[in-house]
Parts: sequence; structure tokens; C-alpha cells
Amino acid sequence: MTTPVETGSRPTGRAALVTGASGFLGANLTRRLIADGWRVHVLLRSPSPWRLAGLAGRYTPHAADLCDAVAVRSAVAAAAPDVVFHAAALGALPDHKDSAAIIEANALGTARLLEAVADSPETVVVHTGSSSEVGHSDEPITEQSPLRPRSAYAVSKAAASLMCQAEFLRGRPVCTVRVFSAYGPWDDRGRLLTYLLGCVARGEGPKVTSGSAPRDWVFVGDVIDLMLRVAADPRKAGPLVQAAGGRPQSVRDMVEAVLAVAAGGRLTAEYGTAPPRPDEPRHWSADVTETRARTGWAPRHSLAAGVEATWEWFRTQHSLEEVVRV
Repeated sequence: MTTPVETGSRPTGRAALVTGASGFLGANLTRRLIADGWRVHVLLRSPSPWRLAGLAGRYTPHAADLCDAVAVRSAVAAAAPDVVFHAAALGALPDHKDSAAIIEANALGTARLLEAVADSPETVVVHTGSSSEVGHSDEPITEQSPLRPRSAYAVSKAAASLMCQAEFLRGRPVCTVRVFSAYGPWDDRGRLLTYLLGCVARGEGPKVTSGSAPRDWVFVGDVIDLMLRVAADPRKAGPLVQAAGGRPQSVRDMVEAVLAVAAGGRLTAEYGTAPPRPDEPRHWSADVTETRARTGWAPRHSLAAGVEATWEWFRTQHSLEEVVRV
């Protein structure tokens, strides 16, 4: 099926290289680029990425580890991209605990990629950053908020974003899209939304925390809209933009949206029956005023609309049984 994430606009004919194409954001981006008529090249370590099922022959795969300078240079030379979308990352999930591997993949991998495009000064690089780079903040997070990373993953992503900023300051068309609480089709099986949808599919009330933890939810299709705007005019976008809903929300907001949209109110969440995630901030939201002014972007999906689109994708997948077992 075609989701709102994949809906194409006019064909572009441009060439894109996507890193992290087997991941949540990268796969959604790859599907969108194909729908929009891009010539798509992807860096892959897995030969059969499940998120790209049904797309064989519509993208050109390149086997490369981002930390392998020779392999990355070879892939970039073969793809000759107009735009590099750098969505590869390691360590965002709780079970990733190897700090050295995380820093190597995210910081060194980004350095290798930037080196590989250095001889092509007009090649646009759209780098996917993380809101975790900022750490905790009692105020809405802006593009100027100081970085206070609190994990190896956050440190590595901050380093990658700063390298991209340095390239921008040297006149290169490089921009970081700082992503907040993204959700949508093809999300990881261990993430909140996928767990909730699995509960609905099984007719079970989800067991969750108190639900008070703050989030700034943003539908993945809206994140991709922003990435494409940045790719079209990176110098106007500047070194950093923010992909977020732009208002304080919570885990409970997501739980209740899923139960209303997907379960029709037939199920009730069991709040307080799951342990809270460690090191949750007290507040968590983004100010997207500057991003909107520089790019014209605003999220198109309310939380309910984004959940509805994700539920439609979830329940029509051929691999539904596999996804439900979360």
C-alpha cells in the first residue's frame, strides 16, 4: 500500500544517496524519494532489509560500512549524488550499549561521509540529527540551545552535527535536521507506537508507564517533508533546522490517540504497570519558529492523523503477524 509517507509529488530526476536506508527514517525517506522520481542509491549493510520489501529494482544498493573510507568513497563516486541524505545512526535504542561502537559509527562514520563528498562542493548533504544532543531543557528547545548530551549516543550525534555545521560555515551546502519524537510506518518493533498497535491487534490493554514523560511527537512523513525542503535550498535553511510538532505532548497523549483511533475506545491502558525509562526530562518540546521562517515548513499531521496513517499501514502489512509479536 502507499502511505502518506510515500505519496509522490512531481518527478525530480535528481540522484540521491541515502545512508541508513534500512532504518526507520531512512526506509521511509527511500520510499518517498522513489515515489517522487529520484534516482535512488542506498548504502546498506543488510542484503535484505525488511523495510524496503517490494522495492527491488527501484533503487541501487551499495554495500558499505560508513567507517570504511574506501568503500564510502567508492559508493559516493558510483552514485554521483546531487543530494546525500545521511540517516544512518547506531545507539538510539536502549539495547545498544557499546559506547565505542556508537561513537565510531555516528561520529567517525559522518566524518568519512563528509570526506567522501569533499571533492564535490555542490553536493548537498542533509544530515539527520537528534534532539538528544541538547540533553534536558526546561525551556522549549531552539536551534541556539546549548548542547548538553547525556549518553554516548547523544555525544556522538552532537559531534556529527557539529562537523556538519563546520562544513556549512566553510560554505558547503550541509544542513542538519534535528529530529524530535518521530513516529510512523516501519518503526522499530520495540518502540512505543509499534507496541501499542500490537496490543490493539491482539485485543490487549497496553501496560505502560504513568504516561507523564514528555515528548514532542512528529509524524515521519512530516520529517521527510522538511528534509526535502532543506535539500532544495540548503543555504537558506542554514546549518540546523528542527523537525518537531512544536508543542509539549506526552507518552499518555500517544497512548490515548492509539486507543481512540485504532481500538475505538474498546481497550484501556494499564498506566503505572511498566517502569519509567531512566533519565526522563521534566520538559521536552521544540520551538520550530525559526525553522518555519527559513523553510516554510510546518507539520501537516496532527497526532491523531499520524496514528491513523500508521495504523492503516500496520494492519495491512503482509508481515503483520511478525510485527504484532512485540
